[in-house]
Amino acid sequence: MQKITENVLLGTNMRGCNSGAVVTSAGVVVIDTPMVPAEAKAWRREVEHYGEIKYVINNEPHRDHAAGSCWMGGTLVTSEGTRQGIAQNTREALEAQFQWWAPDALPLDKDFHYRLPDITFTGDLTLYLGKHSIHILDMPGHTPTMTAVYIPEERVVFTADNLIWEMPIMIEATPYGWLESLEKLEKLDVDKIVPGHGDVCDKARIRVMRDNIIYLIDSVKEGIAKGWGVKEIQEGVALSKRFSLDWGDIRDLLNKGIAHLYELQTKEK
Repeated sequence: MQKITENVLLGTNMRGCNSGAVVTSAGVVVIDTPMVPAEAKAWRREVEHYGEIKYVINNEPHRDHAAGSCWMGGTLVTSEGTRQGIAQNTREALEAQFQWWAPDALPLDKDFHYRLPDITFTGDLTLYLGKHSIHILDMPGHTPTMTAVYIPEERVVFTADNLIWEMPIMIEATPYGWLESLEKLEKLDVDKIVPGHGDVCDKARIRVMRDNIIYLIDSVKEGIAKGWGVKEIQEGVALSKRFSLDWGDIRDLLNKGIAHLYELQTKEK
């Protein structure tokens, strides 16, 4: 566990997304949840040393953010669209992911289930606990139903996968909405940003992500203008060496994202 401010904790060394906790005088808010059952249960035990878990927030529906929510307790809150996305997840897909990500987590715990939220909303939502306000902000991008969690009293924001390492994962992305969301993030009064994966960062990461999203959008546009198909565009981007693609799964994510952008661009024509 890493204490990034006086009242904000970050789970470390967990396979899957970053999971955070905001400690207030009225209880704890957990933001996104560990994917591996043993790590989710251990995270809950650690967090509960600081108080009762009152709320759990899933910023996106993907397995690595939502699978551990069934062990967290509290009231689960998501956007309405994220609720619909969580409902699409399957036990079989998680087991398949564990085969290469966390084989020691198999067989999957019998008590595992995808927990659907108790409260959903559209737009923005604010929770008030003690002296803290937890602002859940509509931030489409990596998925159309993304949210970010901003805690102004701590000058911290949790972005989920709208900010990660260098390469945007665009398989389900709303690309221009993503750019608008990054502009909103840049205007927040924060010192620390918790991305969906990777180390705590500052606003410089926002500019890197914006440049890389624009690069991918432009690469697809230019390829279409040249009469290229999806595979030619994918090869062109890979050859640019803009992204570190040594890990095969990263290359697959990049290729699927380019295919999604290609489909969006050709539909507009």
